[in-house]
This record gives sequence, C-alpha cells and structure tokens, in this order.
Amino acid sequence: MKHICPVIAGPTAVGKTGLILSLAERFPVEVISLDSRQIYRGMRIGTAQPSELEQDACKHHLIDFLSPDDTYSAQAFRNDFCIIHKEITDRGKLPILVGGAGMYLTVLQNGLLEIPQDNMGEVRKQLDNLSDSEIRTNLEKVDSESYHRIHPNDRYRSQRALEIFNTTGKAMSQLISDQQPDPALGLEFPLLFLNRERSELHQRIAQRTEVMLQSGWIEETSGLLENHSAASPGLRSIGYREITMFLNSELKKDSLSERIIEVTRQYAKRQITWFKAQSQFLSCSPDDSESLSRFSELINTALLEQS
Repeated sequence: MKHICPVIAGPTAVGKTGLILSLAERFPVEVISLDSRQIYRGMRIGTAQPSELEQDACKHHLIDFLSPDDTYSAQAFRNDFCIIHKEITDRGKLPILVGGAGMYLTVLQNGLLEIPQDNMGEVRKQLDNLSDSEIRTNLEKVDSESYHRIHPNDRYRSQRALEIFNTTGKAMSQLISDQQPDPALGLEFPLLFLNRERSELHQRIAQRTEVMLQSGWIEETSGLLENHSAASPGLRSIGYREITMFLNSELKKDSLSERIIEVTRQYAKRQITWFKAQSQFLSCSPDDSESLSRFSELINTALLEQS
C-alpha cells in the first residue's frame, strides 16, 4: 500500500478548521494548507487564517508567507508541499491537507502539465492587453470547465487557462483529464469532502462575513492598500475587492456585507461542484460522527504505516 496524505476539503465556511482542531487533540497531525488565499501576508481576517491559539493547537503550513503583490503557481505549491511533507514526517507527525483549492490538489495527484513554451511569451503579451471581462469571455468560449472552476476575480488563473488553450489548441481542463497521474512523493490522497445543507451553509457564510467585518476586515484592507495596489493578486480575493470598492465610494456601506455574502456563496457553489466530481474516501457533514470516526481510523492507520 502506498503511503497516504489525508485531505479534508469542502466549501468555504463549512467547518474544516473546527474538525482539524478536534483531530489534533487526538492525533499528532500538522496541516498543510490547501488554500490559495491564506498564503498572503497581512490578510488574516479576510482569508480566515488560523489564529495564534489555533496554530498552537495544530501547526499550519503555507499560510501568511507571500506578499499580496506576488502570484503563486501550482508548480510552486507542489514543490513546497514536498519539502514541508518531509519535514513533518521527519518529526514523526502526519501531514493533512486542509482547504478548498481544487487545482492545488489536482497538481499533487496528477503532476504538472507539460505545456510547450515556444510561443507562450507572445501569447501572454497579447492577453495582457485584454481586460478582465474579455479574458473571462474568451475563456468561457474555449474552456467552459475552467471558466466555471476559476473565480471571476482571479485574473491570473483565468489568463493562464486561456494561455494554455491559445498555445496548445486544447482546453486546460481537457489536458488535465488526459494527463497520466504523477502523484507527489508517490502518495495517495484520500479525500474527506465536507458539506452541509445549502441553507445551513449560506447561513454560516453570512454569519462569518458579519464577524469578519466586525473584527476589522475593512481596516485590514485599508492598511493593505497603503502599500499594495488594488490590482495585486492578493487584494483581488473575495471580500477585499468589494471592500476596496466601498473605500473608493463605488459601493455603499449598507450593500457591502450583502455583496460579499453573494460572491462567497457563488465561490462555495463552484467548490462543491468541483469536489463532488472527484474521487472521495468519504463525503459527509462535519457533524456526522460515524463518518468522522472512519476518517479517524484512516489517520490512525496512516500513522502506524509511517512509524
């Protein structure tokens, strides 16, 4: 049997953090974040980075380390994962992937796409001249699956998918589907997919948004804008974009919360659609004790194999 790296995934606000903290009370585990936004420094509130107390209870890796001005590729994630996975296992602990970035999980399971680079630079220059809406419109025409998977505000990944099509003549989603698996470190990645009833998830998203705003999300964004462009990859994240619009008087205060809740629900829907199409070890609510007990058995088995 191959060694495994368990994965806890699901839509935003479903309750992943609560579950991993519960598991950390019973098992020697550390988290490798599967989140494409918690990577950014100074964005603690809006990306729901684990607090100091939560970090004390269970160490999290690949969070709060990158400038909001920088992009972070799937290749960089895979490379960093391999390094950190070894460091954790060398300490006798079990790495667990936790988050909702489906593309990061795909690159761990299948490896990196080999894209010809001959005319990539020229293609990129041409696409750089297009607006965000033009990039999204063109992507929808040639790669509907990537269009629906990638957040509308994510210019970098939308353009990357379009670059791949314009370079190869094939949709990025099709290339991924046709790819022969090359799992990172030869691992298997059994997936526990967490989900809730739609109305319950929507309520949790709304409640979390209000708590974030009351906890200083607007002030956090304002401080970031003093040193970073609103067009930076980090500040194009969900919520930060809307708060920036509010700070620029493009969005009224009484509409801010509603707008953030709306785009967060849309993002959660895309996450659910993506993960439901993946092979799963288990799919359950975070409150399903029987299923979580089975996942705990998997963790225990992985620790025994590792020892």
